[in-house]
Amino acid sequence: MAQIVDTIAQAIKRADKTFFNENYTKQAQAVVDGLRKAGFEIVPVKPPEVLVEYAIENIPFGRLRPSELIRALYGTMVENCRKFVS
Repeated sequence: MAQIVDTIAQAIKRADKTFFNENYTKQAQAVVDGLRKAGFEIVPVKPPEVLVEYAIENIPFGRLRPSELIRALYGTMVENCRKFVS
């Protein structure tokens, strides 16, 4: 969690160096960009049904060990979440 807080703090610091008329939208976008650059993605707690269907269609077929299945499913859903969530 500390890494996420540090990433957010650095993104806000880089976003707006003015003392007046702060642009909070710019700061918020910098936070999102900073998180993505650091390898994080912001996703909803409950995936939309269309994302679930996409994951079902795009995970590898065959027998996978549970750990491999979870990694494949997690990666597929997180990497593609922006396609289905605005």
